[in-house]
Amino acid sequence: MEHLGKVVRWEVEEGWGVLESAAVDGPVWAHFSMIEAEGFRFLTVGDNVRFTAERAEQDSCRWRAIRVRAV
Repeated sequence: MEHLGKVVRWEVEEGWGVLESAAVDGPVWAHFSMIEAEGFRFLTVGDNVRFTAERAEQDSCRWRAIRVRAV
């Protein structure tokens, strides 16, 4: 299922960040490789995104994004 959310943290140098959505019970860890975009893939804090996620323990998050795209 696809969720609408927002980027609350993004570590450009490390290529990962955290998303939040009212539809998911907790923060969602996201890696740049899961972003659907051309070229250098990154997100900016405050960006609205659509994403799918799976249950997985990752850096204190209980969810991991498996597909992310900017809205």
